[in-house]
Amino acid sequence: MKFKDLHRNVQIRICMQFLTGFTMGAVFPYLAIYFAGRVGEVMTGLMLMAVVLSGLVGGLVGGFISDQIGRKQLMVWSEFGVGMVFIVIAFLNSPWYSETYGTFGLLLLSMLFGGVLGPTSQAMVLDVTTSENRRYVFTLMYWVNNVSMALAGMLGAFLFANYLFQLFLAVAALSILSAWITSRFIIETYKRPEQSKGKEKTSIWNNYKPVFQNKTFLAFLGAGVLIFALEEQLTNYLAVRFSEVMSAEPLLPFGNGGIGVDGTLMLGILRTENTVLVVFIATFVTWMVRKWENKSILIVGITIYTIGYAVFTLTHTPWLLMVMMLLVTLGELMYYPVAQSMLGDLPPDDAKSSYMAVYEFTFYSATFVAGVGIMLGSVIPSFGMGILYVLFGATGLFLYLHVNEKLKEKETLPKAVQEPTQTSNSS
Repeated sequence: MKFKDLHRNVQIRICMQFLTGFTMGAVFPYLAIYFAGRVGEVMTGLMLMAVVLSGLVGGLVGGFISDQIGRKQLMVWSEFGVGMVFIVIAFLNSPWYSETYGTFGLLLLSMLFGGVLGPTSQAMVLDVTTSENRRYVFTLMYWVNNVSMALAGMLGAFLFANYLFQLFLAVAALSILSAWITSRFIIETYKRPEQSKGKEKTSIWNNYKPVFQNKTFLAFLGAGVLIFALEEQLTNYLAVRFSEVMSAEPLLPFGNGGIGVDGTLMLGILRTENTVLVVFIATFVTWMVRKWENKSILIVGITIYTIGYAVFTLTHTPWLLMVMMLLVTLGELMYYPVAQSMLGDLPPDDAKSSYMAVYEFTFYSATFVAGVGIMLGSVIPSFGMGILYVLFGATGLFLYLHVNEKLKEKETLPKAVQEPTQTSNSS
């Protein structure tokens, strides 16, 4: 499989993902700093929670509408909406005028549009990919996203404080450009199945009710929450732990050890290492497991991923932490494309956007679990947290393997008895 062999829609979305991810990544990670300096930390926390909630609401609305009218039109209007909103945000943060609360209100609207775009664009990719090429597609998208975020993080660190107006205008320009490209070159991919044509329009609740009754999909969500919660630990409990137990640890195990590393610097080193490894070894890992079955990839990938995070709780030796991050990244690059490919096989054809919208809850739930981890870490010793991480990884692996078996059973069923529409319940 090569990039030129992909559907034109996927090629375009990958390119646009890099551009929009680049500008968004240069802005959004620094919003907490932006608001904290103007309204205080408590109000900033409430504001960011509201922004996240706005994205969730947008996702649910977008998933519902996309499965009724299709992908392209909704993507165009949501991208255009983000662009227009950021034009106003830019002028609210221009050299001539500054308005913090107005910026917050418009960010809510922007996240609403962005929430609509998320499951819609994901469903469009699923429409034009197959079980055979999804592992390649999602590996490529994951790689592109990491490259854009790495470059954006460096750009934002240098420009956010003094060139905020220009950065907001860049987000607006690229969003409007993306809307034009989508309108001009993207092909509508959604064809409503014959079984669902002619039915009365359902309410948003009735639209999502079958999604939450699909036991296989719920198992997949549970696995995702547990595995992603491990990743979120790095910037939550583990970040706190590193800051408490590391002051000036020698970076290298030989010679004089090089520079002394404290917890904050160690966290930065590990995050940078993860990004650099993803960029440079993703292709090698994809080649290495190209002939493996999904089950084998999940077992090996999630096992070494979990071991890495468990060891993070037991040591504060910098070089050993970096070795464990290598294991974590290898496991991540192995299991993630398989999990995304499985996700693509779960929804019925007339409900892909709805399923993608609910799937977004995985990331927010994992963030919540990671936050609880900080509280648990204050009363549980570090080795206890390590055991908890192993339980998370083992349970997540068990659930992913269960879903994989269900999908294999589904492949062996005659077409007529497979779940044809969203109105059917899955076991």
